[in-house]
Amino acid sequence: MNLFKMKSILLFSLIFTVVVSSSYIFISTVHELQFTNSEYFKDQALSYRIKSNKLKASRGNIYDTNLNVVASSSRSFNIGIFPKQVKNVDEVATAIGVILNIDNEKILEKITSSNNFFYLKRNIEFNAGEEIKSWNLDGIVLEPSYMRHIHLDSLKKIIGKVDPDENGIEGVEYYFNSNLEGKDGEIRYEASPNGKMIPQAEVKMVQPVHGQDIILTIDSDLQYLSESLCKDALIKTEALNCSIVFSYANSGEILISAEQQSANLESYNIDLISLRAIYEPGSSLKIFSIGAAIESGLIDETTKFVVNDNIEIIDGSCAKNYQGYKACYRDFLNHDPYELSVMEIIERSSNVGTILATQDLEIDYLEDYLSKFGFGKTTGVELTGELAGGFSDYNTCATCLSSLSIGYSINVTQLQMIKAYSIIANGGIDVNLSMVKKEKTILNKEQIISSETANRLKKLLINVVDGENGTGRSLKLENYIIGGKTGTSRTHIEGVGYSDYRYNTSFTGFIETSKGPVVGSVILWGASVNPRSEYVTGGSTAAPIFKNIVSNLVPGE
Repeated sequence: MNLFKMKSILLFSLIFTVVVSSSYIFISTVHELQFTNSEYFKDQALSYRIKSNKLKASRGNIYDTNLNVVASSSRSFNIGIFPKQVKNVDEVATAIGVILNIDNEKILEKITSSNNFFYLKRNIEFNAGEEIKSWNLDGIVLEPSYMRHIHLDSLKKIIGKVDPDENGIEGVEYYFNSNLEGKDGEIRYEASPNGKMIPQAEVKMVQPVHGQDIILTIDSDLQYLSESLCKDALIKTEALNCSIVFSYANSGEILISAEQQSANLESYNIDLISLRAIYEPGSSLKIFSIGAAIESGLIDETTKFVVNDNIEIIDGSCAKNYQGYKACYRDFLNHDPYELSVMEIIERSSNVGTILATQDLEIDYLEDYLSKFGFGKTTGVELTGELAGGFSDYNTCATCLSSLSIGYSINVTQLQMIKAYSIIANGGIDVNLSMVKKEKTILNKEQIISSETANRLKKLLINVVDGENGTGRSLKLENYIIGGKTGTSRTHIEGVGYSDYRYNTSFTGFIETSKGPVVGSVILWGASVNPRSEYVTGGSTAAPIFKNIVSNLVPGE
């Protein structure tokens, strides 16, 4: 075989092999496209045409107890920019700056210094967004969103905040975020190369599930009134802070949770101070230490004691030249010795009388008794940051029992006082405090103290208002049944100790209404007045505020 013929055969073989291989590959590919992986490649092809848009779920509204909207959302836009796609940067920056009231130089700088997509502003007004959207500017994206609005300033701290994506980050917005936020939907459709929907193509839509509405137990009218009263009280008493809480004793639903902070730099910079700050309640706690002595059988309301204006727990501790451990307790005003019943001791808020009436108690028993009312534990109200407070770590000192019996050596929150007084007011039954209405309120039926003991303590508190020498007698109103207890304790300042001139003055009590007893607490934190004047007591600073609220809460009852 000659060389030419061999080359021809080899060339033919090569061409044949290439043709056969190519045909096999072609047929295999066609088979894979048409049969084996047809759905996959179909989806791949569609993916270039399929567009999807998120259907934003609307966040639920928040209402007050009278069904007034106090927080809601409105349609808005997030405006984003792809810097490299923007044409006529100067003109774009100027036009957008005018609409959004932003310095155009800042917009220009941001665009020219960025390479990647960024949000220029989140949650701009809907009309402004629609205007910018109509310009069809290259590189400018208008993304639908919702803007959150709070309609009542006095409820801002309770309602809290949301972030730019409408996720709750504080207050009720945070606590109930999963209820309020809803679930976004989606629309998927085929689009032509210019981005427009193909009319004949299939459209798939998942409807958004909008967030649930929430109803607060707060009465916004009473809330506004209470904040106004706090503002006036801060001026009159030179207090650092003022806080007011009112709640239904049977259900635990909170009607008012108001507060104000003074401009004084020493004021407590604490939002929701009624649950995030602790204090020594002073005389407001005496009803519980007296209650412990009554329930243990040591005393009753008629038991009498000879009460001086001071008492020495350690001999000689009331002498002027005494240098030892502080163990001298005094009544608010100097007085000659007199005989007082337990009812009169509470009526006059006598420190010495209370110490005498509770001197045979075991301090562990008293602490356990107070714990039953919720002291030392959070109330579980639907807000974050609640403190538990508690008792002194050291309770074996000579003065520990005396100190605790008159409201020192214990740290409480205002909400704990509301809960504890509610248990007395509602007949001795435990109660769960709440700021949000439930679909079905489950009342706590645990009996903390007997109904008989609760009624006996209620009568002692009513006598504080009705009695001739009651520290709360300024609260007495015709046709109203009001009971409660004043409180005055020295203000403890972090890093300094007890102030020599500032006092936490309070009134905590209840009023009987057609809907059951309502318990309220008014605290002026750090009132600054001469401690020997009537002005600095709970009866003269906090009680008048309580009375004003009561007259608006149940007018004419």
